[in-house]
Amino acid sequence: MRLVEPVLKPRVWGSRDLRAWYPDAAARTEPIGEAWLSPENCPVLVKLLFPRERLSVQVHPDDAYAAAHGLGRGKSEAWYVVSAEPGAQVGVGLRAGVSFTDLEAACRAGRGAGMLHWFEVHAGEVITVPAGTVHAIGGGSVLLEVQQPSDTTFRLDDYGRGRELHLEPGMEVARQTDGGRCAAATSGLLLHTPFFQLWRWEGPVRIGAADEARWLVNLTSGGTIPRGWLAELAAGESFEQAEAATIMEVRAGQEWG
Repeated sequence: MRLVEPVLKPRVWGSRDLRAWYPDAAARTEPIGEAWLSPENCPVLVKLLFPRERLSVQVHPDDAYAAAHGLGRGKSEAWYVVSAEPGAQVGVGLRAGVSFTDLEAACRAGRGAGMLHWFEVHAGEVITVPAGTVHAIGGGSVLLEVQQPSDTTFRLDDYGRGRELHLEPGMEVARQTDGGRCAAATSGLLLHTPFFQLWRWEGPVRIGAADEARWLVNLTSGGTIPRGWLAELAAGESFEQAEAATIMEVRAGQEWG
C-alpha cells in the first residue's frame, strides 16, 4: 500500500481553514477549494471539495469533443456527500421548462444559476454528473469527487468574479443527461459507470485482494490511512483496519478516457 500526499489547490470559492482535515495545514490567506488525492497518471482523479461559496455554472466535454479539440479526455464525474450544512445545495441540469437557449441568454446576463435545478444535499448521498451536464455547487458541503482524469471546465457564468468564461464551447457540449441524485446503498458498491466505480466501507474494514489497482480514501480520523489522504493498493494487495472508519474505494472503469 502506498500513501499519496494530498495536493491543496487554491480556489476563489474555497475554505481558509482545513485543519479539521489536515491538522498540519495552517490557516490560509487564500481559500483552498480542492485537495487532489490521486497519484500522477492515475486513470481516475479523486478530489475532496471544500466549497464555502457557490462554484461557477459550468459544464465539461465528453470524450469525443475533447479528442476532436485536442483536450485529451472528457470529464464525467460523481460526488459523494461527505458532510453538508443545513440548506447546502447543488445545481444539476436545467430546471423544468428551461431550454438551452434560455440558459445561454441568462448566462450572458449573469443569471445562469437561476436556470439550474437546485436541490439540497445530505451526507451519504451520491450525485452523478455525466459529461455535458450543466451544474454548479453551492457552499456549505464537503464532497468527495471522482472523475475522469481531466481538468477541462467550461465556465458559463461566474457571478462577476472576473474569471474567464467559455460560453461558446460550453454551449456546444451542454446537453440533457441523466445526471442528478441516484439511489445508493449505505455500504458496498454505490456507483458503477464506464469510467469508475465507487464503493463505501464502514466500521472495521477488510478489503480483499483484486486483479487490478484500487484507491482508498479515509473520511474519518484514525487508522492506517490519515483522514483526507488516499492510499493506492496495487493488484494483489489487500487492506485491513481494525479501527472504525469510513473508507471509500475507487476502481477504474473499462473506459478511462
